[in-house]
Amino acid sequence: MITPAIGTQELYKQLQTLIDADIPVFIHGSPGIGKSYIVNDIAKQNNLEIIDVRLSQLDAIDLRGIPTISNEQTKWMPPIFLPSDENSKGILFLDELNSAPLSVQAAIYQLVLDRKIGEYSMPKGWRIVCAGNKIDDKGIVFKLPSPLINRMVHIVLEANYEDFKIWAIKNEIHPFVIGFLGFRPDLLSSEVPGSTETNPAFCTPRAWDMLSNIIKKSNDIKTINPIIYGSVGYGAGIEFISFVKVYKTLPDIDAILAGSSDIVPEEPSALYALCAAIIEKYKETKQATNIFEYCNKLPVEFNVMLIKDLIIKDEDIAELEAFDSWMEKYGQYII
Repeated sequence: MITPAIGTQELYKQLQTLIDADIPVFIHGSPGIGKSYIVNDIAKQNNLEIIDVRLSQLDAIDLRGIPTISNEQTKWMPPIFLPSDENSKGILFLDELNSAPLSVQAAIYQLVLDRKIGEYSMPKGWRIVCAGNKIDDKGIVFKLPSPLINRMVHIVLEANYEDFKIWAIKNEIHPFVIGFLGFRPDLLSSEVPGSTETNPAFCTPRAWDMLSNIIKKSNDIKTINPIIYGSVGYGAGIEFISFVKVYKTLPDIDAILAGSSDIVPEEPSALYALCAAIIEKYKETKQATNIFEYCNKLPVEFNVMLIKDLIIKDEDIAELEAFDSWMEKYGQYII
């Protein structure tokens, strides 16, 4: 039986529960879907320090420390990256745990279960969060020993477009990317290419974020086709480039925001692009009234999608009379 995976928004809730309960957790997920980002973000939300330890780069001796002589006895000096201030609070993030050598995994047993390793004891205000890639992701991954498995709660994370879009809007990801993934959400994350593929790039939220930053610096997307293929893979890259051509045929977005255009594209790909472009160009609440008026001309599914995305960017639109009128008519479609 396969354990159901959860999205990033749900992971925030589950992590908060485990942090409050002081229970170690292991997050299983494919490369580039936001495991490290979320752990760092939840530490920030809880005003906790965070120490990020990449276990695949360590030896067992790096965790226990080195021996020294004190009062004619051997004493182990713990590594500097383990927290030592008894009054501090934070998250010890043990990343790439299942990519670490078995000797390192064995050394983690006591730390995860007893919050100790050798003579070192972790301060009470610290929590343990582990993460690693899934075994079928074609990376360097070892099956965790059963004693270590049983010391933690295990959560499987998967890429989810709706969760990604919320993050993308708040973080000003390029509208080309948001619009394209709305049209092809299955390409938010793709399988790792086989060894016979000459281009090893594949789709992940991290890859799309990287491509967004590249596009923002490029004056002409036609000149960076090889970079697009090298960011998200050739197949997805070809589709993305075709989508951008559609994007550039859209009606004047500024005119829509000003309430002086009622032109509506017919193709679904153009409608996804249109909604992303409106969200990207939207700057102030007074433009929302014109958007509500324009929405009446859109197919219902795009009408609802646009307003839901607009709320993510500007929660103040919920105070408008136009929003109340819209809710009376379309509220039944809100999930």
